[in-house]
Amino acid sequence: MHTSADRLYQAAKLLRDISGQSAVARLLNESPQTVKNWETRGVSRSGAMKAENVLGVRANWLITGEGDMTSGSVIAPREEFLPATPTATDLVRIPLLANSGSMGPGNEVLDSDYVVGDLSLSSHWINQYIKPGNIRELRFIHAHGESMAPTFSDGDVLLVDAGSRDPAAHEGVYVLELHGKTYIKRVRMRMSGMLEVSSDNPTIKTVDELNGDHEVRVLGRVVWAWNGRKL
Repeated sequence: MHTSADRLYQAAKLLRDISGQSAVARLLNESPQTVKNWETRGVSRSGAMKAENVLGVRANWLITGEGDMTSGSVIAPREEFLPATPTATDLVRIPLLANSGSMGPGNEVLDSDYVVGDLSLSSHWINQYIKPGNIRELRFIHAHGESMAPTFSDGDVLLVDAGSRDPAAHEGVYVLELHGKTYIKRVRMRMSGMLEVSSDNPTIKTVDELNGDHEVRVLGRVVWAWNGRKL
């Protein structure tokens, strides 16, 4: 089997619990014969781009195997699909904060980051897929609203790396504090050197430029997401 097709099947199993040629074909809206051809010839560029949109895997990773599998803005596998069975010593407790981020008009910021609970993750999984600078900087928050659909949905639980606060160095989705409210927005660097803040939802897409006049606090970068939908 071609290595790119093997990577595609690995990603489909890990991220969507989908196995087999026919199931992957249905997921990508391709014919089974097309996917079968990929097994011998390799995943096409258009197929890799479609997998990037549907699965969240990087097209370049699918084709070349280089870099990270995902960009971090995808739905995480359920615990039973983690690459290694966690043990008591392998588990890391990540705090769940009372503060939440808005994918819409903004949520009021609480006076402090109250911890309302925690979720346990395998350190092996964290180091393999998240690769934070410091595991102790990871936090969970809830997200509300529709402005980041289809990347995230209302009610998703987001894993945030509070140690990653420089959008100029690492473009992605960030938790921002502005005028006493928190927002979840995509931040990227323009060719002008200014930071662009936008929503992913094409029906309500808004774009703003941070030119230094805004008093914006970057609270962390979203590195993964869990949701309550059955995948």
